[in-house]
Amino acid sequence: MFLDKWIPNKFLVKQEVCAIEVLLKDDSTIFYYTWLKNKGKGLSVHETGIMNSFSDLPKQILKAKAPIVVIINGKGIIVKRVMELNDYDLATLINQNLPTINKDEFYIQLFRQDNNSAFLSLCRKEQVDNIIKDASNAKIEVADVLIGPPAVLGVKPLWNSLNKITFSTQEALLTNEAIEEFKLRNTEKDTFKIDEIQIDANYVLGFSGGFSYLIQNKLAEQEEATLSNLLTKHKESNKLRFYTIVCVAIAFVIAITNVLFYTTYFDKNNKLETELSVYQGKYDQINKLLNDYQSKKGLIENAGVLNKNNLSEYADRIGGTLPEEVILTTMYFNPKDENIESEDSLVKFNSKQLILKGNCNKSLVINEWVNVLKMQKFVRDVSLEKFNYNKDGIQPNFEIKVITN
Repeated sequence: MFLDKWIPNKFLVKQEVCAIEVLLKDDSTIFYYTWLKNKGKGLSVHETGIMNSFSDLPKQILKAKAPIVVIINGKGIIVKRVMELNDYDLATLINQNLPTINKDEFYIQLFRQDNNSAFLSLCRKEQVDNIIKDASNAKIEVADVLIGPPAVLGVKPLWNSLNKITFSTQEALLTNEAIEEFKLRNTEKDTFKIDEIQIDANYVLGFSGGFSYLIQNKLAEQEEATLSNLLTKHKESNKLRFYTIVCVAIAFVIAITNVLFYTTYFDKNNKLETELSVYQGKYDQINKLLNDYQSKKGLIENAGVLNKNNLSEYADRIGGTLPEEVILTTMYFNPKDENIESEDSLVKFNSKQLILKGNCNKSLVINEWVNVLKMQKFVRDVSLEKFNYNKDGIQPNFEIKVITN
C-alpha cells in the first residue's frame, strides 16, 4: 500500500517477542521459551523457562500479546550444508542437493551465510502443521517458524570472534565467523554471553530466533507460502493495529479540538446571551416608550399644542376690528371638540379655530363685523354660529367662529 512506507519500522514488529524452541525427542517434546524485550535500556532477556505444551505458556506473556517465534529442532529435522551457492535460487539448490526427496512432503528452508555457503533445513509438513495447530488451539499467534539448528544464525551480529556456540542439543562450530558444521553437544552446562546478557545454552536457539525478529533480520528463504505467510500476516496485523492507533489519535485530536472550540464559543455565546437579555430589556423599554410617544403625540397634535401660531397677534387684530356697538365677552383659541368623547387624559381640540362671544342687539353691526373679519389676511373663513336678541345685555347673544390659515 501507498501508506505503508510511512509506517515506522518499529511499528511493523513489536518491541517484545517470545521465542519457543520445540525440541522433538523420541518419547516427548520439550518447549524452551525465551521472552525478550527491546525497551528502555535496550535488549533484555525478561524470562526463560521450560514447558510441556503451548498451553503452559505464562499468562503474562499471553496478556502482553507478545508475538511467538517457533523454532522446531530435534528428531525429524534434516540439515545439509551447501557450498558454492553461485546465486542459485532455492528450487535449484534443492534439486541439486536433495534430488531424492519429495518436496511436497517437506517444509524446506535455506539459511545463507556470508562465505557463499548455506544450510538447507527441512522437516515433514505433518510435524510442522501439527505444531502450528497446537499453538493455534492454545490461542497463540505464531509470527514466524524456523526449522532446525541453522536458526542460530540469528545471533551472528553478536557472536564476534567465537569459535563455538552451544544450544539445547547441539553446538555450532565456527570458522571465520561462519558455521562449518553442527555436532551433538558435549557439555552439560554452558552459557552464551553477550555484553551484560548471559543466557543458558538451552535457550540460545530461542534467543536467536527472537533476536532476529526484533531486528527484522530474515533468516530463512522458503518456497512454501504456508510458513512465509505467517510473518506476512503478522506484519499486516501490526499495520492494521498501527492504522487503528493513528485513526484513534486523529479522532481524539479532533474531539479535543471540538471540545476546545465548543467551550470557547459556548462561553462567548453565554456572554452574548447575557448581553442580549440586558439589551432586550432595554429594547422592550424603548419600544414601549416609542409606542407611548406615538399615542401621546397624536393626542398632543390633536390638542393643537404643537401648532405654531401667533394667537396673541390674531387677538390684537381681531380687537382692532371690533365695532363700538359690540361688547366682546369671550374669546376661545383652539376650542374643545365637543363631538368626540375620549378616555385619554388629553382631549381633542379644534386647531386653527377661534370662538368669539359677546353682546350686540344690532344684527346689522354683527354682519358687517363678520364681513370685516373675512377680509383679514390670517382668516380663512368666518361664520356666525348664533345670534339672539337679548334686551338685558347680560348673557352673550352672539357666537362667531373664525378659522385661521
